[in-house]
Amino acid sequence: MGPSFPEVSNIADLMEYAEYLDAVETAAQRIAGRGVSSVLTVPSCPGWTTSDLLAHVVNVLRQKLPVMRDRLTVAPAADSWQRVAPTDPELPSTLLSTAGEVVTLLTQMGPDVELWSWYERDHSSSFWARRLAHELAIHCADSELAVGLPPGCDAQLAADGVGELATVFLDRPGRQLTDDGPDALLHLHGTDIPCEWSVELSSTGMSATPGHSTLAQAELRAPVVSLYLWGWGRRHLEGIEVNGDQGLPARLRQLAAKAT
Repeated sequence: MGPSFPEVSNIADLMEYAEYLDAVETAAQRIAGRGVSSVLTVPSCPGWTTSDLLAHVVNVLRQKLPVMRDRLTVAPAADSWQRVAPTDPELPSTLLSTAGEVVTLLTQMGPDVELWSWYERDHSSSFWARRLAHELAIHCADSELAVGLPPGCDAQLAADGVGELATVFLDRPGRQLTDDGPDALLHLHGTDIPCEWSVELSSTGMSATPGHSTLAQAELRAPVVSLYLWGWGRRHLEGIEVNGDQGLPARLRQLAAKAT
């Protein structure tokens, strides 16, 4: 019998706006601190070196800067930001300065400013604070894997990230993520801090709801960091307890890869 937790209606309630911004800065510092190499490969991102990884993270951040600087409510023009190349010798310092500018802009505007986003349910500065915190946390795990370190992150951020993966990517309006398998329900259960999600796979798409389900055909039980990294394809199932249908986690992971 695992520990019992109070009911959490919205896993995002575990994180405050400022905590997301702190997570962006922390991850940027960790990624930049591991340096850059045009030959050191990133096993979780086939075909990438750490130079490619850093350039990607910088470009993700730079692409959002026009949205934040000008408080855009429509998508930014393709020529409104400058892409950095993996060959740029200043990638670590560029990452730190770009992340710093993003955090400064989001701090100044606060959590409730309307901004363009690609996510239909949330067009706010809070969406971008959360999304970028997880973008950098996952790529921080990539940088750790590249140098042979076990990937990890803050448990509270990981719990929030399981919820973000479920609601923003798997259960996204207008996106019918399906496969050839039968309808099924999979339950994700964090064993260390509150984090429970039920994800339904059906012929009409996917849906995700917070909380426990007794109807699931399979259950994954593990510390939340393990669930988070597994959901994003940064760790294997080894060490995660799987009860019920042993093939269902692989189906979910394949659909998650399509969604992200």
